[in-house]
Amino acid sequence: FIRLQLEAFFSFVLLRIAAPGVSLQLQEVALEAIINFFRQPTFVIEAYVNYDCDPVCRNIFEDVGKLLCKQAFPGNGPTSTLQVQAFEGLIIMIHSISTNIDKEEDSTPSDPYPIEIKEYRPFWVEKHKDDLETWVEYIRVRKAQKRKILIAASHFSRDEKKGLEYLKHCQLVSDPPNPKSFAFFFRYTPGLDKNMIGDYLGDPDELHIQVLKEFTATFEFHGMILDSALRTYLETFRLPGESQKIQRILEAFSERFFDQQSSEIFVTKDSVFILCYSLIMLNTDQHNPQVKKKMTEDEFIRNNRAINGGQDLPREYLSELFHSISNNAITLFGQSGPVEMNPSRWIELMNRAKLMQPYILGDFDRRLGRDMFACVAGPTIAALSAFFEHADEDEMLHECIEGLISLARIAQYGLADTLDELVASFCKFTTLLNPYASAEETLFAFSNDMKPRMATLALFTIANNFGRSLRGGWRNIIDCLLKLKRLRLLPQSVIEFDVASSSDAPEGSKSESGVIFPNHDSKFSKNTAGVVSRFSHFLTLDSMEESISLGMSEFEQNLKIIRQCQIGSIFGNSFQLPVEALMNLGRSLIFAAAGKGQKFSTPIEEEETVGFCWDLIIAISLANLHRFPVFWPSYNDYLLAVAQFPLFSPVPFAEKGIIGLFKVCLKLLASYQADKAPEELIFKSINLMWKLDKEILDTCCEYITQSVSKILTEYPANLQTQLGWKSVLHLLSITGRHPETYDQAVEALIMLMSDAFHISKINYAYCIDCAFGFVALKNSPLEKNLKILDLMSDSVKLLIQWFTTASDQTNNYSFSSNTSASSSEDNPKGIESVNFIMSLFVKLGEALRKTSLARREEIRNHAILALRRGFNLAEDLELSSSRCINCFNLVIFAMVDDQHEKMIEYSRRENAERETRSMEGTLKLSMELLTDVYLQYLNQIMENPGFRTFWLGVLRRMDTCMKADLGEYGETKLQEVVPELLRKMITKMQETGILVRKEEDDLWDITYIQIQWIAPSLKEELFPDEI
Repeated sequence: FIRLQLEAFFSFVLLRIAAPGVSLQLQEVALEAIINFFRQPTFVIEAYVNYDCDPVCRNIFEDVGKLLCKQAFPGNGPTSTLQVQAFEGLIIMIHSISTNIDKEEDSTPSDPYPIEIKEYRPFWVEKHKDDLETWVEYIRVRKAQKRKILIAASHFSRDEKKGLEYLKHCQLVSDPPNPKSFAFFFRYTPGLDKNMIGDYLGDPDELHIQVLKEFTATFEFHGMILDSALRTYLETFRLPGESQKIQRILEAFSERFFDQQSSEIFVTKDSVFILCYSLIMLNTDQHNPQVKKKMTEDEFIRNNRAINGGQDLPREYLSELFHSISNNAITLFGQSGPVEMNPSRWIELMNRAKLMQPYILGDFDRRLGRDMFACVAGPTIAALSAFFEHADEDEMLHECIEGLISLARIAQYGLADTLDELVASFCKFTTLLNPYASAEETLFAFSNDMKPRMATLALFTIANNFGRSLRGGWRNIIDCLLKLKRLRLLPQSVIEFDVASSSDAPEGSKSESGVIFPNHDSKFSKNTAGVVSRFSHFLTLDSMEESISLGMSEFEQNLKIIRQCQIGSIFGNSFQLPVEALMNLGRSLIFAAAGKGQKFSTPIEEEETVGFCWDLIIAISLANLHRFPVFWPSYNDYLLAVAQFPLFSPVPFAEKGIIGLFKVCLKLLASYQADKAPEELIFKSINLMWKLDKEILDTCCEYITQSVSKILTEYPANLQTQLGWKSVLHLLSITGRHPETYDQAVEALIMLMSDAFHISKINYAYCIDCAFGFVALKNSPLEKNLKILDLMSDSVKLLIQWFTTASDQTNNYSFSSNTSASSSEDNPKGIESVNFIMSLFVKLGEALRKTSLARREEIRNHAILALRRGFNLAEDLELSSSRCINCFNLVIFAMVDDQHEKMIEYSRRENAERETRSMEGTLKLSMELLTDVYLQYLNQIMENPGFRTFWLGVLRRMDTCMKADLGEYGETKLQEVVPELLRKMITKMQETGILVRKEEDDLWDITYIQIQWIAPSLKEELFPDEI
């Protein structure tokens, strides 16, 4: 029976006496009794399971917890003994929960909070504690049901229909409705409008009648006289005003009382019904001030003669009822005051206890502990924070900090919002984020007040030990860290003391801001049980007097505190963080680096802060390379987001960012990655950085050049994606333009192209673009440019290798397609590969064509020689007629046209004869190239249907060069070259039978006419029969 008795003891005794409004001495006695209960190892969880998770019981744990918070909350005056007592009780409760919930050997999963109600379960049905796992799930669902029931009660008091619909929506009522669900809802839910309950129960609808019957069945009237039972019954609702509703309600009560009477005074339930009406009339007569003549006892007894099956009820029984009603009215209408414990209620309680399950002894489960604490988390944090702010004694501060750390130990298991709230409280006490305090004021407060230093130590202790559960709290932690940085309170290296404390710690790379980038195999051990031990050490050794006696300066005191914070472990051990926490940490750092929430007094301070943020971003990235594809897409999204900030400035954000991103890139490429995603992701972010501010390609050119050169010389085999190659070679060509970076960049390119082992179809086009970029530079060393041009022409050998492989695949398909249809999907891929290789050859030709327009004659001429060599090698590419003509149109014809235009342009300038003649010499080489390539591929070209048009294009360019007007610089020397070139081409065409007179072909006629215009002197030699 102890279960309901203990509930009554708390409800009617302890909680009432301990509440404000009672004498201080009684409050202290009641609080001490409550605290003694909480000192029992398992009482906290037992109170929660037996009462707070039972929809028909009071929330004993929650009410006690909120009472302690309320009583411990300090006022304006000095701390009272009652506040200290309540504070100690609160600390005992918190430690009891945290000790049981945060056990290293406990492998219980932290299921989601709050739990979902997925199906209808009768919330009044109790379940035996057989299997722990299913029982815990059952208890959690019951608590969720109770929480929903209270919400439904709030809706019901405003709108009856809305409240009952909410019960159905939350699957607290079956479909079709079970009358018991509504009955237990009305019977045991606190805060319901009792008038609305009475109206519902008195309604004639069939469902309402069934609910009334089930509602009445929840009462146990054994051992009660009639008026006590009626009082107990009518305390739960108010009788409606309609007589028919009153009749239905009293009939239900009469039947229940008659069935449970122990003395068998009444022979029928009608006797009970009649006497109930008589009692209600007596109650009105005795206690209505408008009734002047009151009924006497004899009149009451006379009025109730022969109502018990034709017999009289015992006079003593009726007399007892009369005096009970006369002395103590039954409240029938309107709201009553608080419910009091009385003999009748105690009898009903004992009767109910016989039907309920016995008191459940506690087994502490992590999920239940977490759910339990969530009920009082907000008031608890508020109370402890206020107490910490108000307290002055070292012992109280120590206990307060320990309590707050214990809160974090609990909140780490799924209560992220609570943990974030706790972090916000600590940030407030550090005074670091006070927007109204100057740097000097903040520094003075931190150096001379114990509370800010304790709060700072606690803040970073939470970040180190419970960071896995933080969400928005990371932003506050990062803001405090940056403020410490700006106040010069951080050591020269954020984690130099962490590394130094471990003799076998691996050496890491160190950034400009002092952050040591940890290696991935750093160790992390979670030991939250000893988290608070450092605070006692702090309190005993860091007093101002002892620091002075030890000769420690103010700076040394501050440095000692910051070293105890172990800030570097937050980032070095970030590989232990779950992905969500890691993304929240990165988001806070990226947003801070972009200036969100930051105020900088000088540009130097801004640059240092941004650089520090990026160093931390890189530190956590390097510590989490093993799951880079998991978290970096979100980081890249954050980078995109900050670029949209209204006042975002890309300097120095992008400058610091691209340097840091290349550190990650080099680490990623230092070893082969089977997954290409990390490479794609990092180069995507690198490209974003320089596009935010293209000037950083100049300001950071040395570091970028060093990075991409290292990639090309040391890790080219690990560069696997098209985006990676494109980015590296593009950045190499841009940053390598500077005199201080040119040598390193061009050597990296020459090494890559000379080896050619790492050039593939993926990166070939980007290599050509990069090579052209270096050759096109003004005043670059001639020997380097000539070397690059030679390498470009040699690259045709690679195209030949790829072409041979692709052709073999196509031929194999052609053979197999005659015997099997299963390979039909492979052929398009082979043909596409061949076409792609041809497009690469054209790409090479176009690069050399553009190089042939360079200002320096040696480079132009060498480009033409390289192109000639390329075409010579390209015979093995088996160029078709259409591909040959395409090469002529895009490369050779375009080159001749551009050079001719350039030569004419020079001839129109003053004092430009040297440039004109130089370009004329280049054009001569191009015309010779045209002729040689034409003759080399004549057999293929002649087969093309467009050969006639193509030949006219050749003749037109010969004519253009033959008649070039150089103005004041005299006649062009091309007049001597063009006839010789025409002679070679036409002679070859005649020898092969291409250029012969045919009736159906006008090629001979057109050629004959064009020769007359271009070089009449050749007519007699080439066409002797026409003379």
